Amino acid sequence: MADWTWSALSAEDGPHVYAIIAAIEEADSAANRTTRHEVEGYFADSHAWRAQGVWEGEELVAFGLARTPAKNAGEHPITISGGVAPSWRSHGVGHNLLERQLRTAHDLATELGLDDALVQMYVDASQGALFEMATRFGFRAYSRYVQMRRSLDVPATVTEVSSYIQIVKMGTDWVKDSRKAHNRVMAENEMSAMSGNAWAKRLEQMDEDLCLVAIDLFGDRPRLAGYVLASRFASGLDGHGVDNTVPDEGYIEEIVVLPEWRGKHVASNLLATAVERFRAAGLSYIGLDVTADGADSDLVTVFEHFDFTRVAETYIMTTRV
Repeated sequence: MADWTWSALSAEDGPHVYAIIAAIEEADSAANRTTRHEVEGYFADSHAWRAQGVWEGEELVAFGLARTPAKNAGEHPITISGGVAPSWRSHGVGHNLLERQLRTAHDLATELGLDDALVQMYVDASQGALFEMATRFGFRAYSRYVQMRRSLDVPATVTEVSSYIQIVKMGTDWVKDSRKAHNRVMAENEMSAMSGNAWAKRLEQMDEDLCLVAIDLFGDRPRLAGYVLASRFASGLDGHGVDNTVPDEGYIEEIVVLPEWRGKHVASNLLATAVERFRAAGLSYIGLDVTADGADSDLVTVFEHFDFTRVAETYIMTTRV
């Protein structure tokens, strides 16, 4: 340990950070692979961030990152992440890294004027030692979700739905109603609503060709019954051990059906239509995250019925600084 040196990291160190992440994901047979572009985004001006790493000579053997939206006024957590190169595990650096990460998160919160800031980290269910270590540092499991994926080689089965229901691409006419639907569902789960500006920024991160709305045409005017928000990214599943930057996977960010239309096959038809849109776009996979807490745990079984398979299970752990 005497020869190890901690230092702040900058965007120029991105290639070293990417190399560690790639080695970790390869050693752990990770379901999803991080791209160079994503690593570059860690150092973007859109977030306030602090990065640090430990070097053994010229080799970066561990890194840590603390990030939160640049204009965070307390509504967003500070997310910490990082890792230790596989060849340097079991050397005690992980404990030191998490300790330093919490101090860094506290300093970042102070700089942003945040009192009693929420800090979160993601822990894969297979990382039992990390889960226990985080618990000793005061983290608690706040939520759990299951990552699921489906090959797009096979078309989806469409369940019959009312002839008044149409599923079409989300246009600008439905942006306001989709935000209202989002906020209504968030209220059911005691989560905060999104403003018009926040919703617009969220939609900017989506692939507009893959976003859908379910419209009920019965009555005097069409009504929004549900929607899908989707993006695309590179799964890294090219099978050749190289960084695949081709966006070959569609990802369902949100699938929402309003209470009045639940139990009427709207959700299944939104999902089936999304599968076909993704197939038509030349994508290879469709992925989504499913909350696996309490009553929501049944949703995993529902998606398995649509040929999705579990690829990972993750805990969101939180503490305050």
